[in-house]
Amino acid sequence: MAAFLSDEWFALVRDVGSSLPPRTGVDASLQCVVAGAPAGKVQFVVRVVDGRIADIASGKSESVDCTMQCSYAEACALVQGTVDREVSYMRGDLKIDGNYVVYLLRLQPLFESAEFAAAGQSLRERTQF
Repeated sequence: MAAFLSDEWFALVRDVGSSLPPRTGVDASLQCVVAGAPAGKVQFVVRVVDGRIADIASGKSESVDCTMQCSYAEACALVQGTVDREVSYMRGDLKIDGNYVVYLLRLQPLFESAEFAAAGQSLRERTQF
């Protein structure tokens, strides 16, 4: 089991996400900021290329399409699948700065795929929250 938001968890996300089927043009770079994690604020960057997670690493980058921010509790709920990402955004619990269209629309084919749902389930089964 990998602890949520640990380097081991990032490696797990990379492994699971890189095995998704290719989706040409589904590309994005996202800065993620999670406040209130057990170790404090966590920042990481996710790069999606052709519908696959090409990289995920802790740290900060200025060259991203958008920045997503939420609390640790909301991040857990999103990854556990107990809250829908669109609902979280509409409630204001998930904030998106920059080109929010990338997150809300360009990644939609990935988020709605059966393969993404299966990858999420695999990730949840191997994550300690």
